[in-house]
Amino acid sequence: MVAWKRQLILFGGFHESTRDYIYYNDVYAFNLDTFMWSKLSPAGTGPTPRSGCQMSVTPQGGIVLYGGYSKQRVKKDVDKGTRHSDMFLLKPEDGRKDKWVWTRINPSGVKPTPRSGFSVATAPNHQPLFFGGVCDEEEEENLEGEFFNDLYFYDATRNRWFAGQLKKLKSGWRRRTRKRTVRRRLRAPRVAVRTRTVQRRAARRTESPCPGRLESAVPASAQDPAMLGDALGILCPDEQEEKVLKGCKRAPVS
Repeated sequence: MVAWKRQLILFGGFHESTRDYIYYNDVYAFNLDTFMWSKLSPAGTGPTPRSGCQMSVTPQGGIVLYGGYSKQRVKKDVDKGTRHSDMFLLKPEDGRKDKWVWTRINPSGVKPTPRSGFSVATAPNHQPLFFGGVCDEEEEENLEGEFFNDLYFYDATRNRWFAGQLKKLKSGWRRRTRKRTVRRRLRAPRVAVRTRTVQRRAARRTESPCPGRLESAVPASAQDPAMLGDALGILCPDEQEEKVLKGCKRAPVS
């Protein structure tokens, strides 16, 4: 299934019961405005019945279909699985939404190996991006599967496959990032301590140094200025005035 404009386009699938199974290659459209299903009958030769295939919308407005899996009964109680690697293009004929046509395409480039059940998305350059998938090898009583984690791009303009490659991170990038983060965390407390120190120094400059010195040097019970002066070895204003007057009396008169 794929979203195409205001419709959901559904292709293929399978139904399996305890007695039998069946694979489909029909096409249905679900209108997102009217919430109605309609069966499409595209012209041309379309894909064989299958499930597990993927569809993607091209920048030109078509729908590409790739891969898938199906099986058929060879003899009683013996089935043979088929891994599909063919590719088809489904597009409206003459720009009409009710008339479609199938076209088989053979892209060049690095093609994906046969697989089914992979993921598909649209890259930033509007190219279909295919990832992963599984390749099942089924025998009479054994079933083995190989899973993939590779990437492929399909360029609909040039009809060409490209193998996708992810760039690896440079060595030491994570370590440098962690060191920078630790340094920033260590710098923040130091800045805060320096700020508090500067604030305290500024507050001390604006305040008088005497009250703090007196309170730290003299007990709280000693509130008499004379006692404070004796304790600190300084003279109070009254004693200073009295000493000045005594000095004036002792001075000889010329």
